[in-house]
Amino acid sequence: AARVAPMTSSSVAKGALWREHMATHDAMVADMRAKGIPDVPWSSSKRLQSALAVHMIYTSWVLSPILTALAMIFVPKCRVYVFAYLFASAVLKIRMPVNALHRYFCWLSAGETNGWALVFDNGEGKGHECELDCEKNTYLFASHPHGLFTAGVVNNLILSESALAKVRAPLVRFFINEFLITVFPLIKDALSSLGFVACTAKNMKHYLSKGESGCIVVGGVKEVVLTGNIDVEELYLRNAYGFVKVAIQSGASLVPVYTFGESLATGPDYVPFRELRKKLTYKFDFPFRSLDLIHRWGLCFPRGKLTTVIGAPIKVEKNENPTREEVKALHAKYCDTLLALIERNKVAAGYPTQVTRLV
Repeated sequence: AARVAPMTSSSVAKGALWREHMATHDAMVADMRAKGIPDVPWSSSKRLQSALAVHMIYTSWVLSPILTALAMIFVPKCRVYVFAYLFASAVLKIRMPVNALHRYFCWLSAGETNGWALVFDNGEGKGHECELDCEKNTYLFASHPHGLFTAGVVNNLILSESALAKVRAPLVRFFINEFLITVFPLIKDALSSLGFVACTAKNMKHYLSKGESGCIVVGGVKEVVLTGNIDVEELYLRNAYGFVKVAIQSGASLVPVYTFGESLATGPDYVPFRELRKKLTYKFDFPFRSLDLIHRWGLCFPRGKLTTVIGAPIKVEKNENPTREEVKALHAKYCDTLLALIERNKVAAGYPTQVTRLV
């Protein structure tokens, strides 16, 4: 079984992750230049559209609630419309269906278009050809880490035309924070159009039981505060059992997914009182950390090469009422499989000294 390297001064060099992250960024830029692609978003129409699309989506997550609050405070006439909008969403459960916006974002394939990478790993010595088939099987992709925006798995898999073709899926549902997909005006409608749905156990079982594969970022809000660590990669997974239980109850195979570079794609977190902020985040389920919306080219676009590695599926026997011991056993197997996946691929991804710790 894969285990984490001991946390010693010799095994964790100060700032090693950040140096390696910037080195992968520079290598990606050099590689694209060698292909005649300059490091500017307007090097092609498609690339410019992809950069602006990502920028708009990520900034809207932050600006939507702020602008809504300001409108309700300073424009009283807006209040009735906002309340009606929220009532239709939260109470009547009215959602935007998946539409042409999903096809457009998949065509943009923002990850591939901007030099990122998607890798399939079938296990030690078993090759890198994609063996996943969403037409024949149902998968629960479990992604790590969260970062600020979960940009890697979204743009390398969920909203990538070529990636969806490889896994033989017209759509992979993305289970996200219920508050985000239910309350925030406009952005929630855009996310619904992309096939994103609320991350609740009921919702997950509903879609997985229908044979629709889905993806969950296991660490959720609690992992956001771990983002930006320049020394060691921390994943909130040790006590995260819910996704494992849902997989057993629905019979969906668990697929470990890890994105190298995600944690530092929005820069280091130099804000002090890290341990205190972690405790507050775990207690209130709200990320107490800095937020920077400008990263690459003056846009809210992740910096660095994000390499998303998708592991081999862990077959799960369906059981609607699993015992605690059964859930713990599968959870332990999943953790070892994920850590082994990271160790096998970290050198090729450009992070040879990375130490990964489950918290």
